[in-house]
Amino acid sequence: MIDNKKRLDCFYGTDLRALLDTLGVKNVVLMGINTNTCVLNTAFTAFNFDYRVVVLSDCVASMYGDDLHVLGLQNVARCLGWVITNGQFYEKIRDGAAAVT
Repeated sequence: MIDNKKRLDCFYGTDLRALLDTLGVKNVVLMGINTNTCVLNTAFTAFNFDYRVVVLSDCVASMYGDDLHVLGLQNVARCLGWVITNGQFYEKIRDGAAAVT
């Protein structure tokens, strides 16, 4: 658990990257507040560290208005990774698990 986030980016000033690398994580799934600041900054850093980025569109929001929320989602979708709903993510996980068994 990382509980010392103090900036807009979940990686900055935390042990998140070391933890993810130790665990062999290749994908990050982001949710939270604010889409256009914290989520977007974390998505950029994750992408720059070569993680695959997924943002759950119905699990993020912005206190600064719907326009900036949409801007954040569009930025991720166009430049950094996937923007899908929680339901779509669940289906992908379920289908992937079924393909393995």
